[in-house]
Amino acid sequence: MKSERKKLKPFDWVIIVAFISFVVVTPVWMIKNARVERFQQANMIESLFANISFSGKVVGIHTVKHLGMPSAAIMCIKIDSSNLDSFYKFDKYTALKIENGIATFPIGGYDKSTDDTLYEKVVYVNINEAKSHKMIFVSNQNDTIEHELCYTSVNLKENDMGICDSCH
Repeated sequence: MKSERKKLKPFDWVIIVAFISFVVVTPVWMIKNARVERFQQANMIESLFANISFSGKVVGIHTVKHLGMPSAAIMCIKIDSSNLDSFYKFDKYTALKIENGIATFPIGGYDKSTDDTLYEKVVYVNINEAKSHKMIFVSNQNDTIEHELCYTSVNLKENDMGICDSCH
């Protein structure tokens, strides 16, 4: 007995081609969009934040929780020196607030309950000194942690930016 092969109808071919196109095009499109977003974020940081510099003592690190889970941390800095008195920017990419001598900015995903104590020991920060595009964090043992200038909003909500208002 000979097995019969079922011929595909034109509609079946259209479905197969559409599926294969979706499987191939979607990841390429997502990668392209991620690159565009990173480029836009880098340009925004350069245009908005490149001239802002400040330094000061860490007066608080607050873990921000959303839906009961730690989502990010915000560092509060009592400013010793700054080239501006006030600044506020919050959007889906970036966040920074300078007001009443306090700088508020996210430091990324952070959870005090984990073993990650990287920022817990930081006592002083120096941000973008001499337009270096660097964030320098100094620990209580005078060790330094250096990062590229970045104010990523890391899943914060705008009302989270008020968390340092009571740090004076």
